[in-house]
Amino acid sequence: MKLKTWFWTLLSLILIVGAFSYGANNLGKYNFYYATHMQHPEDQYPFIPALGMTNMPKSYLPNYKILNGSKKPLSVISVEKGNVIKHGDYLMLTRNGISYAFSKAQFFKGSQIDYDGITIDFSEDGHLSSSEKKKMGQNLYSTLNNMQDELKRNSDRPLINLQWIYNWYFNWLNS
Repeated sequence: MKLKTWFWTLLSLILIVGAFSYGANNLGKYNFYYATHMQHPEDQYPFIPALGMTNMPKSYLPNYKILNGSKKPLSVISVEKGNVIKHGDYLMLTRNGISYAFSKAQFFKGSQIDYDGITIDFSEDGHLSSSEKKKMGQNLYSTLNNMQDELKRNSDRPLINLQWIYNWYFNWLNS
């Protein structure tokens, strides 16, 4: 009888540890899928804070240059693109916000004092305030929404969907 109890206890422990390990791996691997598929207010972009949680495959945003970090914890350093609104302009997205300049040279002048571009800040949970949205203008706002839609279309779909756990974790982190 003791052998049977020991076997079931060991099997239960293995299954529990396996489920937690799979769940943690799943949430990290499909971070951008979950971030773009969760319900959120119109002025919130959950994929912005997700940039700080894991690297992004280049196939998720093929029309953008993605610079991933190489140190643990892995994260996206920036998502960049030129010729966004007009020829020669430059856009850089980080987990802190968006920077936009009318030329790449202007963008990399090296001094915030000399910077003539637009800088848009997000809250920690990816909210865009109405003043920042106004400062952004309709063209950059459309570009941000298009980026989110493209990321949603191209991100890998998990075999076992743990969206409810991701939503709970995201809301817990940002409460």
